[in-house]
Amino acid sequence: MKQKLPLCYIAFIPFSLSVFAAESNESQVNPLVVAKAVEVGQHLRSLPKVEVTAQTTLDVTLKSGQKIQSHGTSQMVADGKNRLYMNIDSDSITREYFFDGKNLTQYSPPLQYYTTIDMPGTAAGMLNKVEAHYGIHLPLKALFTLGSDQEALSKLTSAVYIGPSKINGKVCDHLAFSQPGADWQLWVSRDKNPLPCKLVVTKTDETSQPQTSQTFAWNLKPFVSPSEFTFKPAKGDVAIPLKKLAE
Repeated sequence: MKQKLPLCYIAFIPFSLSVFAAESNESQVNPLVVAKAVEVGQHLRSLPKVEVTAQTTLDVTLKSGQKIQSHGTSQMVADGKNRLYMNIDSDSITREYFFDGKNLTQYSPPLQYYTTIDMPGTAAGMLNKVEAHYGIHLPLKALFTLGSDQEALSKLTSAVYIGPSKINGKVCDHLAFSQPGADWQLWVSRDKNPLPCKLVVTKTDETSQPQTSQTFAWNLKPFVSPSEFTFKPAKGDVAIPLKKLAE
């Protein structure tokens, strides 16, 4: 029988890791597992400065129908709520993103093309807008929203504790979630203030069910300068327009 619990209470449930397994056998949506995801997201959003590097894999389906795997590295540096730097270096794309609370610049180092758009507000708001208006999906966006969307949490059809698992030599707790259109797995550290060790998302609403995987390395005391979040074109860089999805 599915166990229901008002989501507003989930974040305040005291729990220990030892009860995860027992609960997971009795309910498809274990509130303690959901609470752990909420706790991790709240901790991430409370950090004043953070640097995270992710080793990524992405499933790509060829025209023949064969599914292959693309590799890459993503890095994010955040300073407060409105300064953000990201870079992506993968088999298929190399991009840098600079956000200073007023403007967002997307830069392609290999091509030396860049585009700057007005985007005042917070980094989290910018990530939502750039995805909605320009179709740009930044790989580490999920870290800003983890456990914060009550509507998304209410749509979970499964939330279970899998067990302990070593990620990069460190024991993490493996959690698994299902919701319409996606299955996702989250490994979290056993620190007092837990951090994501790894995130895997499988899109179940696509025939090939492509999967993305990100394994994280964290630096909670990065040295950052405000100038790092504002793009300054170098000799040879060319400004180009960025079209909205509706244009």
